[in-house]
Amino acid sequence: MAKRILICAALILGGLAHVGLALPDLVVRHLEIQPVDPQDGDLVTLTAVIANTGRNNANERFFVRFAVDDRELDLIPVASLASDHTETITTTWRATAGPHTASAEVDAAFDRIDETDEENNTTTRHFNVLLGNEALAILAPLRIAVARFDDTSSSGFVHVSEGVSDELAERLTGSGLRILGRAELDAAMQANGLNPLLPPDIATTGRLIGADLLILGSVTGISVQETSMSLGFLRFDSASVDVGLSAQIVDARSGQRLSDLSAEGQAEGSSGFSIDLGELLSFLSIGSSEICDGGLQADRAWYSTGQTVVLGHRNVGDPGWFGVEIHSASGTFLQWLGWEFIDTDECAPWFWDQRNMSGVPVNPGIYNAKLWDGTSYIDTVGFQVRPGLSLSVPEAEEITVGSAAFDETVVGTAMNRAIDRLAAVLLLALEDVVPLAFDNEAPMAAVATLAPSREGQIAAILPDGRIAINLGASSGVAVGDVFEVLEVENLLVDPVTNEILGYSVVSVKGEIRIVETRDQISYAVPTSSFAPIIGDLIRSIP
Repeated sequence: MAKRILICAALILGGLAHVGLALPDLVVRHLEIQPVDPQDGDLVTLTAVIANTGRNNANERFFVRFAVDDRELDLIPVASLASDHTETITTTWRATAGPHTASAEVDAAFDRIDETDEENNTTTRHFNVLLGNEALAILAPLRIAVARFDDTSSSGFVHVSEGVSDELAERLTGSGLRILGRAELDAAMQANGLNPLLPPDIATTGRLIGADLLILGSVTGISVQETSMSLGFLRFDSASVDVGLSAQIVDARSGQRLSDLSAEGQAEGSSGFSIDLGELLSFLSIGSSEICDGGLQADRAWYSTGQTVVLGHRNVGDPGWFGVEIHSASGTFLQWLGWEFIDTDECAPWFWDQRNMSGVPVNPGIYNAKLWDGTSYIDTVGFQVRPGLSLSVPEAEEITVGSAAFDETVVGTAMNRAIDRLAAVLLLALEDVVPLAFDNEAPMAAVATLAPSREGQIAAILPDGRIAINLGASSGVAVGDVFEVLEVENLLVDPVTNEILGYSVVSVKGEIRIVETRDQISYAVPTSSFAPIIGDLIRSIP
């Protein structure tokens, strides 16, 4: 890292001196992986096309390094490479199931070639290796629920618990598994008054939603070490980051722990944040600030456009579920920030990225956050969003786990590497423990009854624009589910059970997305402009 900082400084301070030099410039023009969709155990060929795009020949011997998940596979020598010429280099790797990152780096190991650009030597490719046919035959019938991760890192980044869980679920799905997401598990726990802090309650919830296995996990640490170098008016900020994750595979039927796993991810480079990272973590630390003084609190009275709005509530009553809604000053519903389970005398945070349910940034103005306990609003706090950007607080996207902006930071890179490695070791562990756990016994998913119908009707249209439907968590509806609103004819309804027996679709009027679920009813917001009416038929979109 220090070498890169010095190179960067030298290029800037001596910029004009370099312009006239005729040097080689080695790059990896293309990195190909064959087969395109490898399976576990396949012999994969990695092919790199390297090029010299500089104005002079590379006359000295140099090396091309291949790596998968930062582990070196091969170091191949190249005698020389003339200007405007290319060469193709190959190596092989025995595939293992899970998400992976392959890289090819030219002029690796000894950095022998003096180039016009020392920072463009590496190309990476992200790809997924599917489970083998034999493993898929065993694992594919199972329904695996990934619970919200416990964040013990005290890092201050936004949506760590949810973000890591959702990212891991996405990777496992990409490997061919049937995954029940964190949102579905959370909704079922909230609807049944279960405690997500208690593993037995999580196991009970897993059984309620038809899961065979549970993945429980923790973010055990996010360690950041910063390096700064000042050269006159210039300042170079970089960081080295280590992320630690742990997970357990649990049999949802018995609650028995089947396997314990861990993984780490490291990265170094530009910190990627608009302010000093230490200041960032201090600003976002939860538990000791005014947001935990009691009731619903905002950490500031006003925010600049784009800043993260940090809200908190300390629960002085019985343990329970609490959610937060954001409304405009006129009372228009804008965003649902989700449920949090808060134990007695504990505090939970919520974060708002100043966007509405459609992802559109809100305008400067006065806004209200409302605390909902599942029955009524029990507290409200107001704050202002002012025009202009602040130099003291980062934008929300930059510090929100799972966002594109966060993924581009060095912390995001380390986090994604840790998630990739955890997914890979989970897949290996599943192949080992599942045949033993389900020996001669059909999984719940194979014998479960069909889920309740995902067809229903609009029950009410609320003043704030939300749409109430007559399906809830007991029907398998979860936050984030999308339904299409239909214009139908020949609708047949059972007069006793109100079950929809048949209909003919005339057109699709629009779509709605679920923002809150209860046992028998859910609340949604439109994702497009249309005119819903009470009684409209709705149908889930897979």
